[in-house]
Amino acid sequence: MKRFLLILLLIVNISAIAQNNLPDPPKFKSASVIPESSPATVKLTWNPSDSTDVAGYIVYKIVDNITTTLDTVRGRNTTSYEYTGSSANTISERFRMAAFDNDGYKSTITDPHATILMSLTYDKCERKATLSWSPYTGWGQNITNYRIYRRYAESQYQIVTTLPATAAEYTDQNLTNGRTYFYYVEAIRNDGVTATSNSAVVTASGYAGPLSLKATSSYVDTDNNISVYFKIENGGEVIEYQLYRSISLDSTFTSIASIPNTGQVQVVYKDTAVNATDSIYYYKLASIDPCGNISKMSNITCNILLKVESISKTEHILEWTDYKEWEEGIDSYKPHSYFDGVPAELGTTGSGTHRFRNDIANYVKSCHDQQIYLTNTFCYYVEAYENTQEYAQQSISRSNIACAYETPLVWVPTAFNITSTNEENRIFKPVVSFVKEHPYEFRIYDRWGQMVFKTTNINEGWSGKDAKRYYHTDSYVYYIKYADYEGKEYRKSGTFYLLME
Repeated sequence: MKRFLLILLLIVNISAIAQNNLPDPPKFKSASVIPESSPATVKLTWNPSDSTDVAGYIVYKIVDNITTTLDTVRGRNTTSYEYTGSSANTISERFRMAAFDNDGYKSTITDPHATILMSLTYDKCERKATLSWSPYTGWGQNITNYRIYRRYAESQYQIVTTLPATAAEYTDQNLTNGRTYFYYVEAIRNDGVTATSNSAVVTASGYAGPLSLKATSSYVDTDNNISVYFKIENGGEVIEYQLYRSISLDSTFTSIASIPNTGQVQVVYKDTAVNATDSIYYYKLASIDPCGNISKMSNITCNILLKVESISKTEHILEWTDYKEWEEGIDSYKPHSYFDGVPAELGTTGSGTHRFRNDIANYVKSCHDQQIYLTNTFCYYVEAYENTQEYAQQSISRSNIACAYETPLVWVPTAFNITSTNEENRIFKPVVSFVKEHPYEFRIYDRWGQMVFKTTNINEGWSGKDAKRYYHTDSYVYYIKYADYEGKEYRKSGTFYLLME
């Protein structure tokens, strides 16, 4: 019995000695996600065990709060391990370690270290990236800072900012549209040891604007309103279009209208709050994205301001301002007459010419020869033609209508023959030029002062008869009342002779 107790006591003593000689655990330094690794890879680093007989290390992963063996690495001086089956891009993963010696004894297991899980959200409206991350665990209270690293698609990572240990979010603002950004977060221990998070990537972009937003033309109507035209190609993500106007290229453009986006390929707007005979107005159209930001701005369009001066009874000088602005410039200008509302092209000038002379002498003579009423108002407009190879789609802009006004000319025949074979000679009518149609009055009296004819129609003459009879060959008196372009009235009277053969 004494011998048995002695053997048992010896075994217990030997076991206690063995347990007291367990290897020291490694000094777990960090669990870092390698940025941009694919598949995601976590790199574990440690300082070797102080026990000289350590044969290697056991790597553990905590899954569902259960510590499970992940892998074994050999060699006491091995200080790192890469885990390539990681899910550290989507979850924070926890790891532990232990050392084992040549006799198979294991050290105690280290406290867990958890990777930093970083996520990124992007705000399209403000074009900013917000990073948020889970804290690194494993160092206790020894974290001093977090650093944010960023690179562009064409550059290397650089530190953007350094934040305190309490930080868990950072916003990178004013990102450049179309540029791709990569980020990761780095934790720093008080002795300089670091641990990195997973990385995230974003391409900065706002809502897509139209592929093309082009001011095509302007048109001034007879009421001197300005209509502006814009062409839209591939409308993009647009909630509305804003029309801006300015009184000069150097002044501030002010929004004057909002046009909802209905998928239209053209925007036309008539500006009735202007007077196109006095000033030049500049316009441009902007597309507005769902954030309320301008996503595209058109080129500028403006009205052409035309002025006309009469330098003689039959010579008019047209001068106009330049049209702005087609991408390829202006091909030509074409001045038009607009007499009595009938347009007629007068000629073509080069893009750099803004002056045109029009002599109406032949027109006036023709009207006089034919005893045709000639207006006192001679109006014109100018058209600008776009310089383009696609002439089927050439844009045209039209100026205001500007007029020259002439003082009246009135010629009255001294006789007429109501039996003439020439129809024109059978009517007695004054030839008037540059006279307003209203007010107008033409009367005829016989030698006894009796009125035999009266009209307010500037084109009507006396045939020498009425419904009852022909009037006799004799002398008669005419009386004409007429007005110039300013409304000033004139009166003219005289005698003429009626012939009958």
